[in-house]
This record gives sequence, structure tokens and C-alpha cells, in this order.
Amino acid sequence: MGGLQGVKVIDLTAYAAGPGCSRILGELGAQVIKVEPFTGDEQRTQGMAWGMKFKTEFDDVAYDCGSFNKEWTAINLKSAEGHEFMLKMLKDADIMITSFRDSALVKLGLDYDTLHKKFPKLVWGQLRGYGERGPDKDMKGFDATAYSARGSIVMSFPNAGPNFEPANAPIAFGDWNASDALSAGVLAAYAGALRTGVGDKVTTSLYHVATWGMTSAIIAQQQGLDHPKSRKQAKCPTNNSYMSSDGVWFLICFGHYNKYCPLVFRTIGLERYIDDPEYNTLEALSANGKYVEVVAAMEEAFKKKTFEEWKPIFTEKDIPFQQCFTVKDVLADEEAFANDQLRKVHYEDQGYGEDKTYTITTAPFRLKSLGDPVLYRSRPIGYDTRKLMKQHGYTDAQIDAMIADGSVLQYAGDPVPAVALEPNYGISPANASEAEGKN
Repeated sequence: MGGLQGVKVIDLTAYAAGPGCSRILGELGAQVIKVEPFTGDEQRTQGMAWGMKFKTEFDDVAYDCGSFNKEWTAINLKSAEGHEFMLKMLKDADIMITSFRDSALVKLGLDYDTLHKKFPKLVWGQLRGYGERGPDKDMKGFDATAYSARGSIVMSFPNAGPNFEPANAPIAFGDWNASDALSAGVLAAYAGALRTGVGDKVTTSLYHVATWGMTSAIIAQQQGLDHPKSRKQAKCPTNNSYMSSDGVWFLICFGHYNKYCPLVFRTIGLERYIDDPEYNTLEALSANGKYVEVVAAMEEAFKKKTFEEWKPIFTEKDIPFQQCFTVKDVLADEEAFANDQLRKVHYEDQGYGEDKTYTITTAPFRLKSLGDPVLYRSRPIGYDTRKLMKQHGYTDAQIDAMIADGSVLQYAGDPVPAVALEPNYGISPANASEAEGKN
């Protein structure tokens, strides 16, 4: 029983950040039950906003990003019978994840205070747009607004210049980072519940995760360093991006300038700076402003060789460097595939090439006991309702009656193609036999 196997998670979330958290818990071995309205999580409609060209009921990579490894039910939480089913699932659950706002949760009787009285051991986690106490605590918050715009992301990354415009951050950039933060808090609370028998309330917000990510910028701003900033004015020239003679952008990273600038200068032919007290310490550069001159000199030096010529030199001298990748570069990176950061999943309609695969990302955690996670794609709305209700003591007659009166929804559409139900294994498929049984 490695990881979170045997742990039951109820997922009452929408869009990406909250679902991303429960997906992580699922990849770590938990049973995750996704509760949707009859119309489905609105994220099921968002693929084209990501730039996806097409989608079918069974092939939706944009939705799967937050929805691997879950079971699927659809409940009318406003009906008495539907609410009772939800409580039956929560009774033996270990964790509940939600991204609903407080007012909706209170109306549904699924807020922390209400559920903590009923189920004291339940860990209750909430992904918010903003914090619990500020003037905007009840405001609707999304990745683009609460994280990228309010968190100063879009105003910080463009290079400074006369034609400055804020950039649009990659879609759901903050969502996936926030899902990591909520996962960490939930797992800490679950560890506490195992020790004490008492669950806890865990919250994080998109805005809080953004300010955490901008920690260094926020600290530096208070001493006069504005953002956005220009790479031509990097305060530490050995921690900056440069271009080779063949137009390849790369970055070197020696934050300890005083220690490593002699190595860098000797490597690139700027020996004149090594023993000059005006140039060989950050203290001097900060006082005299000559970091601009050093950056310019390093720019010219790096333009004397191609990137392929620089690579073995950097490696030999143990200078930390990396080409500045585009997303296209990442998709072709052997390192990412070798470590199961990227994985190919078969999609009949959205896949590419003869094998009809689509490259997806995996959660950034690995447990030796589990190995690479086994992934199961998302299913249609209400796909597992009958199975889950029978597991919680309902008879077929009771289930039929609740379907008929609109308390729950059981998927009754076309059969899901077999390929969409198959498990997808990583490079080291630990617990493969258990995964086969799950399907």
C-alpha cells in the first residue's frame, strides 16, 4: 500500500487549479471521486480557449490535464436525495477538495464548519481566488485575474522599453502552481489527522501563490529594483541571459558573482576584469553602476562562438548554463520524457502521427513505492454514478428512482471507446496489477 492508496478523496472543484490538486492526489494513489453538476465542470468547454482545434466527448486533452485518475458522478446537490448521497460519500472520505466560493458552500451545507461537525476527521481543502480575510475574499478569482494580473506576473516578465505592453501569461500557469500548493497543505493536514484523529481546514489562493512565486521580486522592489527589468541592466552579470553568434539565447547562473566571476571572465576572454576592484565584486558594481558595462562586454564575448561551441566549454568549466527553450523545444526534450515529466497518451481524435498520441504533463512528484503513475483518462459526466452509489449502499431500484427524479445523473450515451478506458503506464509501471484491477 504505497503512497495514498486506500485514501478516499471527494472532488468538488471546477476549471483547473482545484482539479489539478485532486489529480495529483490521484497520481499518488488515492481514490478520487469527481462530483459534477449535470452540465459538467465548465472546464469541459475550455479546450478551444487553450488553442485546441477540436474535441469530442471522449477526446478532450485540455480537460484531462486536471482530470486523470478520477471516478465520475453527477449530483444535484440542491435536492435532498442528492445531498444525502454526497454526505454518504463524505462519511468515509479522508479528504474533500473544493474550489466553490464560501456562499455556495454554506447554502449547500458543504462548508468546513458544517462538515467538520459531522465528520471530524475529514480534511477539507479549498482553492480560492483571494484570501479568506481581505476585502476581496468573496470575489470570483481565476488564474488570469487573481494570479497573473493581481500577482504582478503579466507586468513583470516583458522586457522594459518604450513600447511596453503587459503580456498574457500561458493559460492556467497559476492554476497548476496553485494545485501544488494546495496538495502540500492537504497532505500536511492528512498527516495530522492520522496522528490526532481530527481533520483540518486547508486553504490557499491563486493570489497568495502568485506572491509566493514573486518573493524575490517583492523583496527587491523595496530596495528600488523595479519590475519589469532589462537584462542589459542585470545587477549580477553572471546570472543573466545572452546570445551566441548563431542567434541562440541561453542563460548562465552564477549568483555568487564575487566567487565565480574570475572563472567566467577567464573562460570568455575578459581577463581584464578579474583583478580590477571596480569590476570584480557585486558591492563595487552596485556602487558604481558598472554592471551595465560588464553585461555589454559579456554580450560581445559570447557572440564570438556558436552555442554548440560554447556548450562543451561551459561543461568542462562546470558553468551552469541552459539554452532558453520554447515550448516547442520542451516537447522535443529527451530529458523530459526520460523522467516521465512528459508522456504520450493515445487520443483517437486529438492524437498525432501514426500512433495517434498527444503529449501530456505529469504531476511533479514521484514515490519509489508507486513509480511512475498509471494514468486513466477522464470519463463522460456521471459515468460512474451507479457504481459509486451501489458502493455506498444504494439498490438499483433506489438509483433508478433518483435518476428519474433528477437527484443524480448516470451517463447513458454512446459506449466509451475501449482505447479511452485503457490505463497508460509510465516508464516504471509499479503496481501495474492493482491498476488493471481499478479499470
